[in-house]
Amino acid sequence: MRSRTLREGSVGLLIILGILLFGGLALWIRGFTFGKTSYQIIADFSDVNGIKIGDGVRYRGLQVGRVDNIQPSTNGVDVVIEIDSSNLLIPRDVTLMATSSGLIGNTFIDIIPESSLTANVANMNPTGSNCNSQQIICDNARLKGEKAITLDDLLPYTYRFSKAYGEPEFVAKVNSTVENAGIAASEVANLTKNTTALVNDLQKEVRKTSQELVSTAETFQTTAKQVNRLTNNVEQLIAQNESNLTTTLASISTTSDRLETLVVKIDQTVDAADTKKLANNLNELTTNAAAASNNLKNITESFGSDQGVVSLQQTLDSARVTFDNAQKITSDLESLTGDPAFLKNVRDLVNGLGGLVSSTEQLEQQIQTSQRIKPLQSNKFTSFTTESFTKK
Repeated sequence: MRSRTLREGSVGLLIILGILLFGGLALWIRGFTFGKTSYQIIADFSDVNGIKIGDGVRYRGLQVGRVDNIQPSTNGVDVVIEIDSSNLLIPRDVTLMATSSGLIGNTFIDIIPESSLTANVANMNPTGSNCNSQQIICDNARLKGEKAITLDDLLPYTYRFSKAYGEPEFVAKVNSTVENAGIAASEVANLTKNTTALVNDLQKEVRKTSQELVSTAETFQTTAKQVNRLTNNVEQLIAQNESNLTTTLASISTTSDRLETLVVKIDQTVDAADTKKLANNLNELTTNAAAASNNLKNITESFGSDQGVVSLQQTLDSARVTFDNAQKITSDLESLTGDPAFLKNVRDLVNGLGGLVSSTEQLEQQIQTSQRIKPLQSNKFTSFTTESFTKK
């Protein structure tokens, strides 16, 4: 009796345990947990794209919940989404999209955040009273859902494309387009060949022109060096001529001063001489010389007569007087010209006049040289510009 009671009790306990296990399994499958740790979101879709109860919910590519309920309405479909953990804070600015993995894959709802949360919402709870619906999604929040492109959406476009492609006119247009494309390709090939030949010719011309430019640049460089050398020589010549001009002008000034002094001395010497007496002696000498000449003429005509002898005697007397006067004049000239100071002044005058003539000739030559050099000076800037271009 006692063993029978024990067996019946054991069977009852096993039945109760089996019922509990079956109920727990059913609750687990339904997602039921003791103590609420999840929260729900209501999404309003115009088309759920084949979403079913129990389909997954993804956030940033990771499954974080499931579809708990689907309730159709007049203007759309309300889908209740259950997020497994209330610790997951989702930004309010999100996009809910009903999509599928591939063309024929499983459907799911993808939550795509459009912004990031700040650190001041870390202590909020979607199911608590401190939930800020302006920043995060709270429990039972209602959001607008969108439908992704699916195979059902692509099929109409595929049908339209196949129907349009099957029409003869379209096929003819496609064939014509292909033929035109072939002709255009051949023309492009010919154009490419011509372009290649043109590029080769252009490269040859550019290479030749480059060589000519290099040669011209070298010539310009040589010319610039020569012009620079000529400019330096011209500058030196100008400097020398300026020095010579200065020296010549100084020499002329000195000579002029010396001539002025010499003229004063000559005036003083001439004033000191007895010019009136010298003139009288010269007149007397001239008269006597004329008389002697007449007497000599008469002597020639009547040399053999007694009268000629007398005339000869008179002529000799006149000649003697003339010689005496000449001697006096000579002595006067010697007294005038024998003065060493007068002779020195005359010599200085002659030398000064000679130096003045020589300095005048040198000055004229230097002026002509300066006139020839001025055009070269005006081209100096051009030579520097040419040299700068050559160096570059």
